[in-house]
Amino acid sequence: MRKQFLLFSAVLLMTSLFSTTLQAQWSEAKLQAMYSNFLDGKGYENSIDGDGDVQFIYNDRTFFIEVNEGDTEFFRVVLANIWPIESVSEGLQVVQACDEVNRTMKCTKAYTTNDNVWVAVELFVGEPDIFKDVFERCLNAIELGVTTFVDEM
Repeated sequence: MRKQFLLFSAVLLMTSLFSTTLQAQWSEAKLQAMYSNFLDGKGYENSIDGDGDVQFIYNDRTFFIEVNEGDTEFFRVVLANIWPIESVSEGLQVVQACDEVNRTMKCTKAYTTNDNVWVAVELFVGEPDIFKDVFERCLNAIELGVTTFVDEM
């Protein structure tokens, strides 16, 4: 039993070290460059914003890809500030509309930040560059989330 525990502990330690090494391969600068180069290849105008995220224009709206070197398996695309909340009564309606998006859509989240509504797609991708296979679907899901939100308002 002790040998099994020691073997299990060694495997956990090796897995942790390997995972940490893989994470270190993806620095903030490398992630930014990968996202930016991908967007360039798709013809999307893009830049690095003040938070270090990669901002881009799609269908006349400003989106950003969150750059998170602390969790490179997590991929998040955000469309911020789609709806300002101007009153308490409107805020209650916003909550219901966000709930409808969150309840009916896969991977798409609608939520409030600083009295404004944001819509995002959040995924676990395994490896950071895997996002490329689903990027267009993420953008479509966000746009459908916006439509669902607005329809509920």
